[in-house]
Amino acid sequence: MDKKHYFWQPELSISIIYWSLTFIVLFYGLILTLEKTHPYLQGNIVIGISILFAVVGIHRYLYLEESGIRVRYARVWRRETLLREHIDYLTLCKDGVIIQRKGLSGAAFHFAMRKKKREAFVKDFAAFYPEIEIKANEKISRD
Repeated sequence: MDKKHYFWQPELSISIIYWSLTFIVLFYGLILTLEKTHPYLQGNIVIGISILFAVVGIHRYLYLEESGIRVRYARVWRRETLLREHIDYLTLCKDGVIIQRKGLSGAAFHFAMRKKKREAFVKDFAAFYPEIEIKANEKISRD
C-alpha cells in the first residue's frame, strides 16, 4: 500500500493555546511593520518568526506502515513509532481518534482530525491492521 500521511492536532485546549500565541506574534509583527512608512527589519523578523511557528504547528502527521504507526510531532526532533503489537484498540471520538496502548503504561494517544481525514484514516487503519479492534461511538470520560 502507498504511504499516506494524515495531519492531526493535539487536543483542543493545547491547539487553541498554540495557535493563539502564534497569531499574537503575527499581529505584533504587523503592528511593528505598520508603524513605519519604510521597510522595518524588526517587524519583518517578528512576522517571519510567526510564519515559522505556523509551519511547525502544521508539521504534525501520522504515517501508516506495516510495522506500526509513525507519529511526527511539531517538535521536528521528536518522532515516535507505535508498533502494531503494542496497539490495544482504536477508539473513534467526535473530534478524532484515540489509540490505546497495551501493557503497563497503557498510554492513550489522542489525535484530533477533521471528519474526512478521520474516516480515511480509519478505513486505511482497518486495511493495514485487521487484527486490531476499532471501537466506535463510545463515550469516554476524562476524569
